[in-house]
Amino acid sequence: MYDDMNTPEDHPDPALDFELPRSRNNGMGDAPARHLPDREVPVPNTGAVSVLHQWLDGDVGVAVVRASQGGNDAVDLWTKIHDEAETLRSRTTPLYVHKRIMDALPDDKYRGHHPWYKRSIAMNPAVLMVGAVAFVAIGVVVARMLLR
Repeated sequence: MYDDMNTPEDHPDPALDFELPRSRNNGMGDAPARHLPDREVPVPNTGAVSVLHQWLDGDVGVAVVRASQGGNDAVDLWTKIHDEAETLRSRTTPLYVHKRIMDALPDDKYRGHHPWYKRSIAMNPAVLMVGAVAFVAIGVVVARMLLR
């Protein structure tokens, strides 16, 4: 949508086919919405963020970060995050759970201990019947060709 932030709210510019968005707040949708422009607000740079990054990279000591503005809170937060990450990283599945999972898996389907020619074959009876009829038909055709 074109918006030069100078278009009057009650008079859209007909040359640009500009129509103001309708408000969703009043329920009726008749009144134009108050459109506030998005503006970037600069944050004052105290250097605390760069010191924090240097500490996280291992370039400066904890005392330097704690001396900066808001440094105590940042050090406490990142120390807590580090401790929780170490706790989560050290977790492993207990051995009894691993054993129960492996015992629940059937041996014959997931482990190929037998060669392919020793494995059992399960076939549908309808497929066996169609195969038998096909072999008989092929045998009849071959027999006729040989007898001629």
